[in-house]
Amino acid sequence: MATSEKQAERQDTTTSRGWIARLLLNPWTVTIVLLAIVGGTLFYMQEEEAEEAPREERTYPVEIEEVTGVTLADTVRGVGTLRASESVVISPEVAGRIRAIHFEEGGAVEEGDLLFELDDDRLRRQRTVREAGLRSIEVRLANAERELERARRLHREGVIPEDQLDRAQTEYDAAVAEQERLEAELSLIERDLADTRIKAPFDGQISERRVDRGAYVRVGDSLATIYRTDPVEIGFSVPERHLGRVRREQSVELMVAAYPEQSFEGIVHFISPSVDEATRTFRVRARVPNPEGDLKPGSFGTVVLTVGVREDRPMVSAESLVATRTGYIVYVVEDGRAHRREVRTGMRRDGMAEILEGAEIGEMVVRTGHIRLSGGEQVSIVEEETPSLPDVLEEGPEPPPGTLEAGDSNAVTPGGAR
Repeated sequence: MATSEKQAERQDTTTSRGWIARLLLNPWTVTIVLLAIVGGTLFYMQEEEAEEAPREERTYPVEIEEVTGVTLADTVRGVGTLRASESVVISPEVAGRIRAIHFEEGGAVEEGDLLFELDDDRLRRQRTVREAGLRSIEVRLANAERELERARRLHREGVIPEDQLDRAQTEYDAAVAEQERLEAELSLIERDLADTRIKAPFDGQISERRVDRGAYVRVGDSLATIYRTDPVEIGFSVPERHLGRVRREQSVELMVAAYPEQSFEGIVHFISPSVDEATRTFRVRARVPNPEGDLKPGSFGTVVLTVGVREDRPMVSAESLVATRTGYIVYVVEDGRAHRREVRTGMRRDGMAEILEGAEIGEMVVRTGHIRLSGGEQVSIVEEETPSLPDVLEEGPEPPPGTLEAGDSNAVTPGGAR
């Protein structure tokens, strides 16, 4: 049995070797093997040539802008109501009937212009009576003076007693007193007569009249109001933290709804010496020249108070900033490559951002196209008009990364980190 198994194994081995020999001696097998060896050799040689050839570097198209120097105005905003720098209610100082009105309602008047005339017939008659009485007392006083001189002479000569001299002196003193009384009354009447002609106390604009010709007015009645509207005045509240930065003669810019595209320049002329405990603000008043009378008392106004100016501050458009987890970066283009650089930003206004650290005036930064950059890439410049910066920007607070500044539509909210 064992011999039979060994014979079978030898037979199987002989059969396998015969099959392999036939396969190797088959011309098709030899051809396939040779083709595989040649193809592998050619592929290996092509791979080596590809590795030895320099790989062409990719270039990214970008738009760039220049870091520009801009003057920044440190400003504080406030709101208030326009007031006339001076206003006076015209009232009579004597009672009487309005005889004439000499102004045009709402028009301009100058100091000393006649506005109202009151009926003065009664006062003129009183003046005539007082003048007649004064002439009478002057005659009496002259006679009393002669009698007094005569009594003094006779008294020195011992002709008349002293009591007779005293009577002459008393008569003279009474005449003097009566004259002084009549002169005082006449002076008051003259003043009342002058008060029947009501004049403008200063240059300004006058309101509508509150009485008509022929109306009887009493002392203190309101007849009209005069406003000095050049300059006008506006008061507004400023937060306590700016107390040390506000000074007299600082410039302000005023905007009103009536002229939305126009601003008016003025200066600070009053600063409250105390801070309101309830609001933690202090009052400031500014005067704004108004030679044309465009600004009307009672109008609502917005004031921008300039508390400082910083010149040549680096500014870029907000879209040039790339938000990261820790702040912002920009890509500075140098020698055709975009280099990643961390920056610290300051104020934001009108789509622009101040660069406090990380970029200098005159450098070129990537404005659009930086989404595919990571630093060091070769870039090609796409020509496009760069947005121009205004000469002066108002300073505003910088929103921290990950937040949006309330009320500032130009603030940039950082996105995902790069």
